Amino acid sequence: MQKSALNVFTNTERAGRLDRSGREEDTILFTYSEGCPRDQAVSVTMPVRPDQYDAMAGLLPIFEMNLPEGGLKDRLRNQFAKAIPEFDDLDLLSIVGSSQIGRLRYSQQDKLREDVPAQNLDEILRYRGTADLFSHLLERFAMYSGISGVQPKVLVREEKAPEKLSHRGATHIVKAFDSSEYPDLAANEFICTCGAAAAGIVTPRVQLSENRKLLVAERFDLRPDGSYLGVEDFCVLDARRAHGRYDGSYENIARRISDFVSASALAEAREQYALMVAFACAIENGDAHLKNFAVTYETPEREVRLAPAYDIVSTTPYIPRDTLALTLNNSKVFPGRDELIKFIRFVTSKSQRAVHELLDRVAYGVSVSIAQAAEYGKRHRDAPGFADRLIEILSRGLGRLGLKRTSVHALDGAGEQRRQ
Repeated sequence: MQKSALNVFTNTERAGRLDRSGREEDTILFTYSEGCPRDQAVSVTMPVRPDQYDAMAGLLPIFEMNLPEGGLKDRLRNQFAKAIPEFDDLDLLSIVGSSQIGRLRYSQQDKLREDVPAQNLDEILRYRGTADLFSHLLERFAMYSGISGVQPKVLVREEKAPEKLSHRGATHIVKAFDSSEYPDLAANEFICTCGAAAAGIVTPRVQLSENRKLLVAERFDLRPDGSYLGVEDFCVLDARRAHGRYDGSYENIARRISDFVSASALAEAREQYALMVAFACAIENGDAHLKNFAVTYETPEREVRLAPAYDIVSTTPYIPRDTLALTLNNSKVFPGRDELIKFIRFVTSKSQRAVHELLDRVAYGVSVSIAQAAEYGKRHRDAPGFADRLIEILSRGLGRLGLKRTSVHALDGAGEQRRQ
């Protein structure tokens, strides 16, 4: 495979071109196509203009956003090592560019071809064999998986619903976890996501496989006609590369929400964001960093909204002394009720009473997760240690909210989730 420029598409329309600079080493240039419409801008931070955009020692944040990380990146590097001996970020983007989170696509060809292999999701969710199913999925879908994150994940296309996809794109994210290092992490994310939805936070629909090793999530950026919404995380919106995901504060994200979310969607975005952060604090999620919050839009010229919450987990079952990913009130200590009230009032400008009502919603969601964790521990005899630990942590979170553990009925799967 030769090193060459990449055409950049917004869904199926060519918007511009990425190429290496012929004058400055390690500099990558992006140039909009002549006559590119304003609504085909690649980012809310990069309006259409005749001048080039450039980045040294890597890609601009919007193009770097979905680069594979961790084991997925290593697998792709090894798979293409012979074809691409000197492997850089542009090379990686050329491999996974035809299938990405969001509406941007990349190809060395003038016409975009997105053709993700079809997969029966029921086979994934009901698999009980002894072979490593995710290794098979990784082998099959790695080069179609333009998605970031250290934990292994791939993009797949549900074979039962191909007719709604005009260009045969991915419909779901399948996540796997190292059970030796992070036991029951798939269940952890499922339980916490359902609790977040019960609190009134918009989330994607998630399903836990019967063998409890895989989590399947619907893509929140997929539109009914098979095209995709634009997605930009807050590393991009804060002009940071991915390695800066732990830099900054939750207050600064709130400011960026005010900068980029449309006025018509701003009040809801502020409330949703306040709920997201408060819930992350209550469940002790130490990985709610800049890349785990995002905005969505049809085009940058139209309404920009806060994206649904995703990657919702409790991290302290695995890192007992974990802290917040970003600062809140100048601290990374998981906050109590008074600190959260101060933060929520800063974000939303709501009255004291309204803020208390939001925290009550968070507490209800945490109680739902506690009930689900208890049920999970009863159903799986090899998991009571994890379930008991998670219940202890979530109950501690309720205590910081100034509430005692309450009794609620566990929700049935993800059926009660609030969806976009």
